[in-house]
Amino acid sequence: MKTSIHSIATIAAVVFLLPGCTVAAAGTADEAAAITNGVLVLSFDDRNFADWEAALPIFDKYGAHATFFVCGHIDTNAVRFARLMMAHGHSIGLHGVNHASADREIAKRGADAYYDYDVAPQKKACDAAGIPIHSFAYPNSRRTVEADELFFRKGFDRVRGSIRGLRPYDPQGVKLKANGLKPIVEDERAFFPVADLPKHRLLTTVILGSAYHTDIDEFAACIRRAAERNEVFVITSHDVGAKPKPIGMKTEWLEKLLATAKECGVAVLGFDELPVAH
Repeated sequence: MKTSIHSIATIAAVVFLLPGCTVAAAGTADEAAAITNGVLVLSFDDRNFADWEAALPIFDKYGAHATFFVCGHIDTNAVRFARLMMAHGHSIGLHGVNHASADREIAKRGADAYYDYDVAPQKKACDAAGIPIHSFAYPNSRRTVEADELFFRKGFDRVRGSIRGLRPYDPQGVKLKANGLKPIVEDERAFFPVADLPKHRLLTTVILGSAYHTDIDEFAACIRRAAERNEVFVITSHDVGAKPKPIGMKTEWLEKLLATAKECGVAVLGFDELPVAH
């Protein structure tokens, strides 16, 4: 029997954190083996709290979970937002107090000094508020192996970056001709087998937004491929709305992505629900 987006919720254990506040615990390699229709990993960056909250009914409609990587100080509003999203099954990750590029700051300050400058204040505030943090998204997708090792040493399960040149295909052909790009659905770098999830501590993403001349039908095709081949596909955007920023997600796009995932039986999971190797 195939595991669907609905039955995946029975696979992940649920950890109770605060009254009315829950988040799914990370799964195991055995649980990854139970997934047969692929995984879509959706994440959103920065500090678009109002937009993200407004999209909650769409996520709830499809039983889908995302990860919200928050930048800036973890103040009262950020804590309120995090508790609300966790109560709906979503994951919260960090994106740096100063949205600093990790590679540049490590070269300038050293690894631990960079961590103390841009990450530690967020992590300490989340710990104090009872918000579990297991993942970090690199601002501007700038990272190094040294940076990855730093976060793993600090106890993070996963980090999120990107692959140079792995960008949405421009249906007008401009970027295709200039940079030799091809449709993402044909680019093997954008996918990997679900069975390999526990060992993938670095997840690489494709950024969605009008700035990239995004063709939402192609992203839907990527989800169908993930279902057919039982693969993982990772998408990142920023705000959500009818008229989002150039690197944001249109509400209709979110609806189409989640509807396609449901149709294909693809599990839409937050970072904290993904299987990890222990």
